Amino acid sequence: MYKIFYEHRALVFPNIEEKDLNLDATSQQLETYEVEKIHNFLRQWLIVNLNEDVVIDHVSPEVLSAALCRTFVMAPAAGGVVLADGQFAAIQRHGIPDLPKGHVKDGEEVADAALREVEEETGLAGLEILRQLPSSWHCYLYNDEWRLKQTSWFLMSASDDSHVAPQLDEDITEVTFLGAFDLEWFLKNTYRSIAETLGDELKQTLNE
Repeated sequence: MYKIFYEHRALVFPNIEEKDLNLDATSQQLETYEVEKIHNFLRQWLIVNLNEDVVIDHVSPEVLSAALCRTFVMAPAAGGVVLADGQFAAIQRHGIPDLPKGHVKDGEEVADAALREVEEETGLAGLEILRQLPSSWHCYLYNDEWRLKQTSWFLMSASDDSHVAPQLDEDITEVTFLGAFDLEWFLKNTYRSIAETLGDELKQTLNE
């Protein structure tokens, strides 16, 4: 199942998996009535104020890929769930509990971006990737341009938490470690894209 989140709602494609999408430049070459139809629907969905999810059953990965490329500028990001003593590192950004993440630079490997962003936003050092987690997808409007952000998540460990410090110039005000007893609060108050994408992974990891 593939989901795109926008604010508190989601666009759900139950018959498509992320691995089936092809969002490189060549996808834009597919110009068909179906692509135009999905493209127009996406634009309408973005501007209509809906309070519920929308499910689209019948669309091929090729058509959806082309429509996404026509509708959005891709904005890849990467971040991490950092474990330490049975807890995970969380941040407060704009007053909302979140996980450390940031944009992938041109030419940068996604895993390297995740390590760099986590260290910059938390001050944690000696980071090591344990395994990759599911990606989250959300869209937003930036400078009159619709962007689609795929955040690649990684489970990490940190060997040095002696200099933990929030990255204030990124509007991060706090770095804290949360355990299993805090998880329900975190998932209830963080972004829906994180809660639904990583919630089960966090529950399983903290209970291992």
